[in-house]
Amino acid sequence: MEQISEAEISIVLDTFMYLNYQQAADGTSVREILKELEQYPDYQEGGCHFDEYTIIEQAAQNDAVGELVIGCQSANMGYDRGTAACTFSTPDKDTIYVVYRGTGDGEWPDNGIGMTKAVTTQQERALQYFEEVVETTGAGEGQRLVVTGHSKGGNKAQFVTMETRYADRINACYSADGQGFSPRAIKRWQDKYGKSGFEERTQKIQGINGENDYVNTLGQCIIPQDNIRYVRTPVEKYNVAGYHDIKYMFAERIDDLETGEYMTVFRGRKNSYTSGQGTLGEYAAALSVWVMAIPESARDSCAAVVMQIMESLQGTKTGLNGEKLTLSDISDFISLGIPVIASSLFGGEGGRNFLAAVAGKESFTGQLHGSMNLEITTEALSSGRCELEQAVHKISSLTDQIREAAGEIPSYMKGSMEIYWKLRISAETLERLEKKLKHMIQIHEEIEINYRKWEEQAMETAETAIAFCQKIQ
Repeated sequence: MEQISEAEISIVLDTFMYLNYQQAADGTSVREILKELEQYPDYQEGGCHFDEYTIIEQAAQNDAVGELVIGCQSANMGYDRGTAACTFSTPDKDTIYVVYRGTGDGEWPDNGIGMTKAVTTQQERALQYFEEVVETTGAGEGQRLVVTGHSKGGNKAQFVTMETRYADRINACYSADGQGFSPRAIKRWQDKYGKSGFEERTQKIQGINGENDYVNTLGQCIIPQDNIRYVRTPVEKYNVAGYHDIKYMFAERIDDLETGEYMTVFRGRKNSYTSGQGTLGEYAAALSVWVMAIPESARDSCAAVVMQIMESLQGTKTGLNGEKLTLSDISDFISLGIPVIASSLFGGEGGRNFLAAVAGKESFTGQLHGSMNLEITTEALSSGRCELEQAVHKISSLTDQIREAAGEIPSYMKGSMEIYWKLRISAETLERLEKKLKHMIQIHEEIEINYRKWEEQAMETAETAIAFCQKIQ
């Protein structure tokens, strides 16, 4: 049977975590779990997890993967949905893998907090889970103990390796596309362990990243450069998210020379390593340096805005631990975050190549000369608020009409008439939309007020400068 490395097994297990299957009984092998899953549409061809299932199914043909046994599932141990971790053990219990899933629902804001704070809530929970596993199972006593994860899971695996009091039991940590840490976190560990102790722990960490991944570059990396490798990831044009999707480490692009079309298939073996980062990976690394140079308080706000946007795309309004944006966060992002991102995108070749990939073009040749200013007038803000208020008024009027129509249906017919319930549901949906728009108006008003204050302060500063110049003359 073909040999498969511990590093490759780790990223296969990291991929397994995205199957989002938490019903397997502890003690079930990977092959048995796959057998359970084959009956569900999500894991069949065309299903949302079919690609990941295909990777695991092919990888499981090797006993080193297929015979691994699941255990210690965090969902069964009282942990929140964001922690999402479990163990996989060899049949002889000789090796145990502790595996963390990537960013879960509500965890995006926690990622942003990790860019400025020494420790985040979700990192602490990941540590608590690990130490509970070690204490209840004796993991690492005479066994090989491996910690791994993808994306935020990779960050958690790194954090556990650096933070746990059971670090002497960890033999290796494999972080796939896992982001780095804040300067505070690194200084804390350096002060706590000293230079040699810090380096001893970081030497256990291996970084396995997609060649154009843009998440592993976030924050400050603690993984020794010699321990970082990049994997070929053939991602389709327009699929920017694919650069961070672990399944593309197992992807193969098949070209049709006659039609010029191509298709992507997924295999059970990891792609080959490359000589270094791709163009987009290099751009992401450069952008991260720019972002980390922003003063800490403003960087915290900028990270919060970006991560809340990511969370909102998944349909969640607040973070898992109640994190919410403030007006100050938005202000810092507008005044500092946007200019930094815009400058990095348009000011260098790496940024233009990134734009080309987003646009699905071979290259982006546009050039910006001079400085770039992003501006909006108070009149435009006021006009936008008025439009929102008019929309709220129309929605409120329509809701009243729908409720009135529903009320005119005789009471003895309401229970059996589908139209009545459709009217009720429509009215409730509109009411929720109206509530959201009113909240947007409130934010709009706060931004407008602050924008006027900024203008007034700018005018006062200008008048003071003019008066000073006149005195000199």
